[in-house]
Amino acid sequence: EKEPIAGAPGKYSVRVSQFIFLSDVEIRRDHAIFKDLSNLREQVYRELRLPPSNTEVFVYLFEDKAHFEKFIKAKHPDLPTRRAFFVAQPRRLGGVEDLMVYTYLGESIQQDLRHELTHAMLHCVLKNVPIWLDEGLAEYFELPSGQAGVNPKHLDALRQPGVRFDLARLEKLEEVHQMSPAEYHESWAWVHLMLRSTPQAKQALLAYLQDLRINPNPGPLRPRLAPAFLSLEQALQGHLTEIDRKLPRGASAKQ
Repeated sequence: EKEPIAGAPGKYSVRVSQFIFLSDVEIRRDHAIFKDLSNLREQVYRELRLPPSNTEVFVYLFEDKAHFEKFIKAKHPDLPTRRAFFVAQPRRLGGVEDLMVYTYLGESIQQDLRHELTHAMLHCVLKNVPIWLDEGLAEYFELPSGQAGVNPKHLDALRQPGVRFDLARLEKLEEVHQMSPAEYHESWAWVHLMLRSTPQAKQALLAYLQDLRINPNPGPLRPRLAPAFLSLEQALQGHLTEIDRKLPRGASAKQ
């Protein structure tokens, strides 16, 4: 049992796998979103070849944006303005952390939960995740599995003139506040390249994730990925062009 958090929803609870959803508005256990999130857990651990975790993640679903923002401003005033957050909070007496996701019941609830729960699942089994990779993986998995990680909003942004790719620069980022939308776009693109282009590229990522299970500082990923291509930047550009070519006409980004 977890102690209630003042101001957070907790009247109703639904457990789905390792996720415990708490809300002040009753939500049916057979709601489609819960089935999707149960499938997400299997998808993430299977595709990244990581051992499944049973660590509990508490998901606080506020009834609307106003209640959510009031709570975040009071409890976590340093957080930026966003629709959802994943927080790993150390317990007062030590031991394991409390893993929590905060969001509200809005139009983007499914996408937001997939994003934040990806962060939570990675946190459960890895010692550390570089910020660009953490966000890139969350962006990859935030849309339904049938989309194969293709995120049209990122493609739209990466089509623009003057876009340059620089994985070495991304790997120097240390805090989420250093990530502008451009960094999110590029991080997603590198993750998609690794997971959806060549077996060598995918193996570079999977081996790096295995190292992160035991070593919080395994060094940069770029030198491991470089042997898979003649030119990393050209390979990424070509990969994005191929995705764009296969994208159905009229596919547009959802912000």
